[in-house]
Amino acid sequence: MKNIIYYVAVVVSLFFVSCSEEKLGESQIDTTPPQLNTTDVWIRENYTTPFNVEVKYKWDKSELDNTRKLTPPYQDRVIPFLDNMKKIWIDPYVKNGGINFMKQHIPKLMVMVGSHNYLDNGGIVLGQAEGGRKITLFDINYITFEFDGLSEWEKSKIVDNIIRAYRTMHHEFGHILTQTVAYPVEYKKITPGYVSNWIIYSDSDAKRLGFVTAYAMLNPDEDFSEMLSYMLTMGNEKWNKNIDNIVVYDENWDTDVKATATAKSSIRQKEKIIADYMLQAWKINLYQLQDDIEKAMIEMKILE
Repeated sequence: MKNIIYYVAVVVSLFFVSCSEEKLGESQIDTTPPQLNTTDVWIRENYTTPFNVEVKYKWDKSELDNTRKLTPPYQDRVIPFLDNMKKIWIDPYVKNGGINFMKQHIPKLMVMVGSHNYLDNGGIVLGQAEGGRKITLFDINYITFEFDGLSEWEKSKIVDNIIRAYRTMHHEFGHILTQTVAYPVEYKKITPGYVSNWIIYSDSDAKRLGFVTAYAMLNPDEDFSEMLSYMLTMGNEKWNKNIDNIVVYDENWDTDVKATATAKSSIRQKEKIIADYMLQAWKINLYQLQDDIEKAMIEMKILE
């Protein structure tokens, strides 16, 4: 028995000696640091280093729905879009909620797509949030900040694209916040008439039913984020005018005073809950945040 153990020990010893003497070839793994272009460096300095955010603008099909026909963004559109998004979204939240708040809740991966993302029903997906970790933004190629030489109509169309994109960012961030700390259940009871076929309604129809947009009619979570994003990107005066101008008509096209008052009251009740939620859950004054964002949008010349 001792001889057998001794023999096995010798074999094992020889095996390790043999392995230790074997020379390995060069690694087949490419460990060369990637070459960074000016866009990459800018993203690293303004998003990755201060907020630990990875921004993907180069094509990566693993991050997208391969059943959709999508295209990457033009590289010259990336920095202007991200720079202004920082001014209209990140900086105001940092000012009002603190740097640690933004570091903790900002999505750690942003994927930029140049084209529209069309749905089978004709709708367009403007953005997607996945579990608070990743946000995908579409339509980047339709965003430009060069207004020189444009007619008022041409500028208005571009400004609409810009505001829609940044409103989407605020909408998706709203989902991240409410997925972290739930909003009061009372919110869901104000206008219980949510519908899956929201696309057949216009925004004007929705307002008369107590919703800020037609998409807000899908479910309470989308309702909350739509309210938050519109409040933050319309400015206080325009927001109030948007609600105060709601009119509901009866079958004779006369003003239905009671229905009009109900529609306005519903939206105002939601507004109060959102303002209270932001203050209590995140210690953020919603109206101060709204004011700071409005000032940034005026400086960008996309609000007057």
